[in-house]
Amino acid sequence: METRANYLLIGAFTLAGFLGLLGFLLWFARVELDRQFAYYDIYFPTVTGLSNASEVRFSGLPVGQVVEVALAPDQSGEVRVRVEVDAGTPVRTSSVATIESLGVTGQSYVGISAGDPRDPLLEAVAEETVPDIPAGRSVLQTLSQDAPEILEEILQVSRRVSDLLGPENQDRVANILANVENSSAELSQALEDFSAVTETIATATEDIGAFTSRLEDISAAATTTLETADGTLRQVSDLAERAETTLEVGDDALRSGRQTLDSANAFIETDLPRVVETLESTLASLRTEIDRVGGDASAMLAEFRQTGEVATARLAEAEETIAALDRVLDDTSRSVAAVEAAATRFDTFIAEDGTALVTETRDFLANANEVAEAAVSVAEEDLPAILRDIRQATETAARTVESVGADLSAAAGRADDISAEVAATLDTVGTTFENANATLGRINTALETGESALAAAERAFTTADSVMTEDVQQVVTSLQDTLARLDEAVAAVTADIPTITDEIRQTAERANAAFAQVERTAGDLGPSLQAFANDGLPQYTRLGREARELVENLQTLARQIQRDPARYFLGRDAPAYRR
Repeated sequence: METRANYLLIGAFTLAGFLGLLGFLLWFARVELDRQFAYYDIYFPTVTGLSNASEVRFSGLPVGQVVEVALAPDQSGEVRVRVEVDAGTPVRTSSVATIESLGVTGQSYVGISAGDPRDPLLEAVAEETVPDIPAGRSVLQTLSQDAPEILEEILQVSRRVSDLLGPENQDRVANILANVENSSAELSQALEDFSAVTETIATATEDIGAFTSRLEDISAAATTTLETADGTLRQVSDLAERAETTLEVGDDALRSGRQTLDSANAFIETDLPRVVETLESTLASLRTEIDRVGGDASAMLAEFRQTGEVATARLAEAEETIAALDRVLDDTSRSVAAVEAAATRFDTFIAEDGTALVTETRDFLANANEVAEAAVSVAEEDLPAILRDIRQATETAARTVESVGADLSAAAGRADDISAEVAATLDTVGTTFENANATLGRINTALETGESALAAAERAFTTADSVMTEDVQQVVTSLQDTLARLDEAVAAVTADIPTITDEIRQTAERANAAFAQVERTAGDLGPSLQAFANDGLPQYTRLGREARELVENLQTLARQIQRDPARYFLGRDAPAYRR
């Protein structure tokens, strides 16, 4: 050793180095001697990875450290962690403390949330000396604690997916697809059948149109015939009026012809039966012709009925084309209305003019007795000339009746000519009545026979009218019922097809949605589960192992520092001084 060492300099240098090293340590440890601290207690259920001197962060900013970790005094099993933070840290009543992990190493620290700025500071309202901050769970703790439940739910979802995709549901889906395919095939066949029905209806519509055209022609012909008959009857009314005038002129002659009747009895007994036989044969021919005309009318109505039955049979096969059938019904309604109008006019004529004509005839017969009294005197004076005129009138009447019967048999359209001939005949008869009033008795019989003929004609026309009205009404009613059934059938089919289509579409949509949901669920869970199994679990295992190693290293370091801080910071070798 040196004998002349400067101990004062060496001591000063040593003190200066020690003070410098102490300042460096204070600076390195960030020790603030004038710093003010606030203390808070936090009660955690577990503090894995947390120890004294662990960092405390407020909203991610370091503000202090853990100064004590111990069990709670009330022995509730919780761990009390006392933290030391800067006095200016705004810890509020809504702030929550959690244990977080820092960095890749997983070092734990206490994190305090800022809370609601509107809440008061915890230190200002707390009654305890050391306020308590409510403890919360971190994301890692939440994940660690809820992981079993999450795994259980994932397993349940997997089982449900397996059940959903099991053989039974696969068979059901296969059956649904098979049913959809069968429904599509049946729908195609139904559409083909519907097309065939449409073609049949179109054909029936054409036939009905042709029948309607024929019915219109027949209705027009019937209307023309009835109009002609109306004109003929009007002419007959005119002839009746003229006959009445003639009878008025012959009243004087009849008053003077009463005596002539006695002389006319011989004529009545000899020549008159032959005339009556001729008239009766003529009337029989007329009845035959009328019966034949009635038979033709019945045959025509039978043809109408048969045509209606054919139309009904055709309409029974139809199921659509409502618009065309509506037009046909309109045409048929107009035709039936025309027939009904014509029949109404004919009935009106029979009810009004025919009744008046019969009444006038009966009045004429009532006055015949008075005429007969005057005819006696005329018969005594003018009988020979009257007999000749009677024979001529009888022959003329026979020819006229035969001509009328032939004309009625030949064609009903010659009613105008017949009316003219009847008018000429009535003129001749009027002239004959002026010359021979003795024949009024027999003419009365002829008028009675004519009245019977008119009654028979009236009955025939009434029968024809009733047949036409009832049968045509039945045909129209049958057509309306058939069209109503057709409309209901078409409406039912039309209403069922959208329903079936919607059900098939909804079933397919639900099946697609179920499969899509299953695929989405499997697609969403598959990568997550695979990634968690491949990456997450090994990382958690490695994280726990590294955390344990880190804690052991920190504990070893802390024990070394506690045993010999100076030696740890200043070194293990003692300095050697040379004299």
